[in-house]
Amino acid sequence: MTTLYCLVHAGGTPAGYRSWIKDLSPGLKVVPVQHPRPGGGTSMTLQASARGVAEQVGTEDYAFFGHSLGAVIAFEAARVLTQGGAPPRRLFACGSAVPPVESARARDLRLLPDREFLDEIARLGGLPPAVIADAELRHEFLPGLRADYTLAETYDYQEGPPLTCPISAFRGRTDPHVDLAGLRRWHEHTEDDTVVREVPGGHFPLQHASLFLHRAIRKDLDIDLPAHR
Repeated sequence: MTTLYCLVHAGGTPAGYRSWIKDLSPGLKVVPVQHPRPGGGTSMTLQASARGVAEQVGTEDYAFFGHSLGAVIAFEAARVLTQGGAPPRRLFACGSAVPPVESARARDLRLLPDREFLDEIARLGGLPPAVIADAELRHEFLPGLRADYTLAETYDYQEGPPLTCPISAFRGRTDPHVDLAGLRRWHEHTEDDTVVREVPGGHFPLQHASLFLHRAIRKDLDIDLPAHR
């Protein structure tokens, strides 16, 4: 059975993939993963977080799915595991430009005061409505969100050998952060095939297009859809 390790967007939690555990069974074991985050005054690079993810992975018949920041961390974890002789079966990258582009993005949101930082993330669509409306929830989300933006905004992409596994890349059709031309550049990062798809929704298609994503994941991993679905 293939194990699909799922990584979250900035500020997200593995609970966001809880429904996938049932929805993608049988034939696929979904394991939501929390990437390591900097905290307590310590610094951490995105590559170090990815190495922490790689240490959590069982390397027999596995694949990665990552959304936004999670896609870049999954890519870097796949690099580590490939260099160690245990490449993933496939990398699914959702809502993310290629790593060199993500590395070159503007890098100042993490430096804003708390209120301004949260307001800007909310404007970009990176906070659930319930969090925006509740001061206590905003306070709970803030440390993880700021830690993740620190990982993203200090990411220093390093050139290296391409992956040896195929890549499936997704974007929501109305995603303002990733255009189709940029999504197609994922082919630059593998020696194998790349499949590019647009799905309904914006930057968070996991909320609105999970059925499309699940069908694509099964297809690309050659796992039949159960007859009752």
